[in-house]
Amino acid sequence: MKFLRAILFCAVLLLPLFGCKDAQTRAREAEEQIRKQLKDPMSEALAQKLPPEKVKEAQQYLHTLKEYLGEPDGKLDSVTVNAIQAFQDSHGLTANGMLTDDTLAKLREAAQQKRS
Repeated sequence: MKFLRAILFCAVLLLPLFGCKDAQTRAREAEEQIRKQLKDPMSEALAQKLPPEKVKEAQQYLHTLKEYLGEPDGKLDSVTVNAIQAFQDSHGLTANGMLTDDTLAKLREAAQQKRS
């Protein structure tokens, strides 16, 4: 009888540690946590705080390079971010769509070479 009480006592104490959720529920929760931890490059790139002049400059260079076919307007949109990513990818940069000073400098250089 004491043995059964001890087992029952241990089971009650250990239950919260193991949880009483089924495997499918635990897997679903784990998947949600992983998704929250993954970064969405497009969302991050679109959230950049950039002056319109800088975006327009990049768009003009991308237009010269035929990476951006829209009208340079200084608005950072998904088309611009995709063009930046394509340029970064083709020039050995991290293709994340972030318009860094390094990316802008390489854009300027590539556009000048194209014009010459």
